[in-house]
Amino acid sequence: MDSIELLPWAAPTIIGLVIFLLPLLSFLILSISSKSSEVLVSRIACGILLIGTLTSILIAANIGTHTIHTRLKWFEWQDELWTSGIRIDFITGVMLVIINLISFLVHLFSLEYMKGDEGYKRYFAFLGLFTFAMLGIVLSDNLLVIFIFWELVGLSSFLLISHWFNKETAAKAAQKAFITNRIGDIGFIIGLGILWAQYQTFDLSILAGEFSKSVFMGNLWSRPEVVPMLISWPTLVGLGLFLGAVGKSAQFPLQVWLPDAMEGPTPISALIHAATMVAAGVYLLARIFFLLNADALVIIAFIGAITAFMGAIAALTQNDIKKVLAFSTISQLGYMVMGIGVGAYQAATMHLFTHAFFKAGLFLAAGSIIHFLHKANHDSDFDAQDMRNMGGLRKALPITYITFLVCSLSLIGVPFFSGFLTKDAILLEAMEWASYKGFTLYGLIPILGFVTVLLTTIYVSRQLILVFFGSFRGGDIEKVVENSMIIKVVLSILALGSIGFIWSINPFSFDSAWMLNYYFSPKSIYSHAIQVSETVNFHLITVIASVGLIAIGMSYSYRKYYNKPVADNKQVQSSFLHRLSLSNWFLDTIYQKVIVTRLVAVGKYVALFEAKVIDRAVNLLGILVTVFSHIVGWFDRAIVDGVVSITVFTTGRIGVLTKSVQGGKVQQYILAAVIGLLIIIFLLA
Repeated sequence: MDSIELLPWAAPTIIGLVIFLLPLLSFLILSISSKSSEVLVSRIACGILLIGTLTSILIAANIGTHTIHTRLKWFEWQDELWTSGIRIDFITGVMLVIINLISFLVHLFSLEYMKGDEGYKRYFAFLGLFTFAMLGIVLSDNLLVIFIFWELVGLSSFLLISHWFNKETAAKAAQKAFITNRIGDIGFIIGLGILWAQYQTFDLSILAGEFSKSVFMGNLWSRPEVVPMLISWPTLVGLGLFLGAVGKSAQFPLQVWLPDAMEGPTPISALIHAATMVAAGVYLLARIFFLLNADALVIIAFIGAITAFMGAIAALTQNDIKKVLAFSTISQLGYMVMGIGVGAYQAATMHLFTHAFFKAGLFLAAGSIIHFLHKANHDSDFDAQDMRNMGGLRKALPITYITFLVCSLSLIGVPFFSGFLTKDAILLEAMEWASYKGFTLYGLIPILGFVTVLLTTIYVSRQLILVFFGSFRGGDIEKVVENSMIIKVVLSILALGSIGFIWSINPFSFDSAWMLNYYFSPKSIYSHAIQVSETVNFHLITVIASVGLIAIGMSYSYRKYYNKPVADNKQVQSSFLHRLSLSNWFLDTIYQKVIVTRLVAVGKYVALFEAKVIDRAVNLLGILVTVFSHIVGWFDRAIVDGVVSITVFTTGRIGVLTKSVQGGKVQQYILAAVIGLLIIIFLLA
């Protein structure tokens, strides 16, 4: 590894550091404040996030195509210099804006939504901690530092999901999210370990340089393999880091935690499922794109396509308004991961940006519905999240309805909305990629993508019909009043961000998106340029197929759900396909029986082994040590102390016997000397 150049602080870096520390300041203020001042400090927290949002916009507007990288000495260990710093480019700037803006809007929305909640101050404090951790992931230039903030995001999301910890389902959902993410993090750690063993650095810029140099010299991994491996080291690194993203971004087979996370407050669902926690995995893949070889990219593409399809299937039959959106998030994240896998770097990252707005808008609109239904219906048995208790709300909640409609059309991918630009761009590049690789096998990926378009249209249209059309099924609709200006403002901002013209002058062309002028797609060092057939107009095919599937899906939902009884037919409910969808492919049941039950059984055997063998061995060892200590004590008293006592006694007796000889008379000494001399002469004679 070449010597590391330590770069001094630049003005954008200092601003970035301020943005990074502002949510931490919010967390600290709320943590030390008294309960009596919680309303005031929560508003201060909103102000702090607003400052962060405005300064983030300042950075994003001025960074352009430049990259500002500040690297400083962290510490030294065994002659190795560890650095850490802040890297700001256009993608970083946009992510700063999105994270701060969504967090600010969630803070603002929560002022009304969480009013009177027992954990009001704690809620806003953990919001700040969560935002701080997410900004740490975005700004860090070092994979190890990213992993540290990665874990802090996991901790803070656990605290937010379990906000109502007295509710058993919320506590279990938080535990499930935490444990599932730890499984993915094992892969992250393995990837980090291999990278360190090879390059002795986690600095992304240095790794990019080392990889490029190694590939150019034809020697990517200088250390030869001792034994043949089924998976090459570069593939293992890519898949290890990808496994971390699988956990955070809820990809197959670790997507089971995300729907259960709905047990947290609805604004938290918007924060986690829109631009922050679940987006961290996709953002990581974008940052390490240069590390991913062809084999890893293929696996990533398949996992993303499968996840998109599975999430859409699961969303079809859900009755909880938030769970429909949760499975939708899983599906959309699958699109993004699929885009990374097929090399659609720009489309995938831009879909991450557009998804932040329309999904946050959908979740907060759902929160608005739940909030006003709760205020109108005080029956403890009334489920304000069940869409079967809704209907006809478009007139009672007009702003909420318009927001939900605009964001839903963007989610579906209807032309003139932001989702159309980015989702169809991913599908287009998937088509071109499959054409280049061979449709026989790789064509499955764009096929799953297009099928997901149809499924998305069906479940979103169903949700719109059940919530906003028909007659109200939750009591007296006159009691449902949209009377909060804060909620209206927040929803309007998010709806505006879901309009296609905000992202591209030409709402039918992804290539016209203004953001493409400011960031470039890093090429995987293993990938080759895809030779696109000039005889096939993939763009036209993609648009026609996408719009056609949307029309079919809307028509199907209209005929099936509009002005029809809400309760599904019992025969339909008992069908395998209905149960497959409602239970999310039976994944929880499978994991419970195949993994959890066996782990619990193994745990019981381990506990029994500990009690019967290890504890007994420890107790026996304790007894032996006690007996031995008694023997040692007796030996010390009887032998060691006895020898010492006898020696002292003998010495004392000899002293008593000889002291009479020392009488102090010279005549006696001379007589004794003469007698002794005579004895010696006698003996020598």
